[in-house]
Parts: sequence; structure tokens; C-alpha cells
Amino acid sequence: MAFPASKPSDGRKPAKRSPLAGWLGKKQDDSGKDSVPQMDVASGVDRALRQPRMTVEKPIEKEQKNPVRDALAAIEAALYAIDRIRDTLEQACEITLSAKGIEDVGGRALMAERYDELRLSVDYTIEQADPRAAILIGKNQRHLDVKLGGSARYSVSPMRLDASPRGLGLSPPRDAFATYEEIAEALEELDRALGRADRAAASYCRDAQYLIARMNGEFDG
Repeated sequence: MAFPASKPSDGRKPAKRSPLAGWLGKKQDDSGKDSVPQMDVASGVDRALRQPRMTVEKPIEKEQKNPVRDALAAIEAALYAIDRIRDTLEQACEITLSAKGIEDVGGRALMAERYDELRLSVDYTIEQADPRAAILIGKNQRHLDVKLGGSARYSVSPMRLDASPRGLGLSPPRDAFATYEEIAEALEELDRALGRADRAAASYCRDAQYLIARMNGEFDG
């Protein structure tokens, strides 16, 4: 399980990362299946969103909608929300690991209460997220169909990331971490949830890569 990096020792505040850049450069797993594309997606989206007249085929007037640009904005919003959700999951991992080392049942119950607060904050993050992000990661998610010009279309697939069984699958601590078995189960659920969040982020980065290439006219297919 991955945990947040420590703060710089020289007293400087860490640079604020882009919600897209946070998912770049991740190590490829053994299968290579869920690796993030090797490209600067963050800066590509940034450039694309700041060029409203750029389209797949030809320039259009400012007042007209650009579906590719809108899709990139939705992906950026979703990745920003995923970034916050992953931070919450990492905090929940730390709390649960701490509970594993506590012998006192009352002490573990306090950890369970804190864990449940973090679990519920995952749903709160989605509820407060940009509506464009909710389309891709909320409970009422749907495919985001993008018109590329003519009859060409591209579909961005959603991945539900709330705490429900259909999303990240995070169960409430019903026994307040009274048993170590419950703590172990919570850690397994968190591990799976982190993996699902990473797969969603990697998928949206690949979608962004494709759409940026279309906007830049790098290929027609």
C-alpha cells in the first residue's frame, strides 16, 4: 500500500500538483495492464482547455461547444476527485494499521470510528465534486460519448468510486474493530479500493491522451 510522501525538510511547501499530473509516472505493474500512458497528459489537457478554437477537424466560433474540450474538462474534474479519494483511502490505511497494533478494545473502537468517518468522506467527496466528475465516478454514472466530427465518436467509460459495494466496496466497521479479523478485512478492502481508484485514473489518463491527440490532429482514426 502506498502512503503520502513526507514534506520537504527545507521548510518549503510542496508544489501543488495538477490533478492529472498526480497520476503520471506510476510504475507499471507486472502485467502492464493498468499502467498510465507515458506522456505529459497534465500539460496536454491544460493546453487543450486553454485553446477554445481548436477542434478535431477545423476551428469553430467561440460560442459553439467543443465536445472534445468538454470531455477533457470532465476527465480533469474526475481525476481531481480521484486524487482526493485516494488521499482519504491512504489515511484510512494508516488508521486501520494503527488499530492492528492496539490491544485495548476501546482503543480499537476509537480507530474504527475514525475509519468510518474517512469511509463516509469518500461519498462526501463525490457529492461535492464537479458535476462533470460525478458523471464518471458517482452512483449515477454514465458513459461520456464524445462527438469527434462527422460520424466518429469516442466513449469514456465510467467507474463508480463511492464507498458502496458497487463502488469501492468499503464496509462499515460493524464490530468497531473488536476483532483483528475485522481489521484484516478492512485492510483488504482498502487495498482493493486503492487498486480500483488507480485503474480508474489510468483509464481516464488514456482517454485524455487519445482526445488530446485528436484535438491536435495527430491522427484521424
